[in-house]
Amino acid sequence: MDSQTLLARTARGTALHKYNDGFLVCDPDGQCNFCVDLYRAEELVRELDDGFDYPYSSGFHEIMH
Repeated sequence: MDSQTLLARTARGTALHKYNDGFLVCDPDGQCNFCVDLYRAEELVRELDDGFDYPYSSGFHEIMH
């Protein structure tokens, strides 16, 4: 991603980029979602950093056999 469009990067590696037509939210693995408004972009950042929103949240990160 272009460092000139970067607005913020969280401690967990989620990045928020600003473009003329909206915002791009990328997780640490490089999967990105485009949002047209800042409110939805902030929600996405929160979901990516904390896991899925309630009531779908889970403490499981990996299932070990």
